[in-house]
Amino acid sequence: MFELDEIKDLMHALEHSSLNRLKVKFSDGEILLEKNSVPSDFAPVKKDDVTAPAIAVNKESDKIEEITAPMVGTFYSSPEPNMPSFVQPGSKVHPNTVICILEAMKLFSEIEAQAEGEIVEVLVKDGDFVEYGQPLFKIKTY
Repeated sequence: MFELDEIKDLMHALEHSSLNRLKVKFSDGEILLEKNSVPSDFAPVKKDDVTAPAIAVNKESDKIEEITAPMVGTFYSSPEPNMPSFVQPGSKVHPNTVICILEAMKLFSEIEAQAEGEIVEVLVKDGDFVEYGQPLFKIKTY
């Protein structure tokens, strides 16, 4: 079985390669990693951590941006069921504010805003499966 750091290394290697899919088999099972291309409108934020979301500038306004999914997974708006959401429209955030959790292969990754501003809109519902690069939030940046 792979350790979390080994899986992150595989994800990093896949992201920085020309491959779109990586399948690794081992005695207990297998890991399948896939990446999707992101439309050219999206400018990913550079960060070593695989959980860094991308921020895309909305062409209609230079103050409204989209925070996109840094990986595929299930979107969770709160730390546990029946708890308040991390953020909602009107919430003020800083770059290190946790805005959601994405779960992939039973690994839960806290996603941070990576920008300072105010959440304008939540674009996905709790429990939705999201794709890499999919817009999750609209944020009015300061």
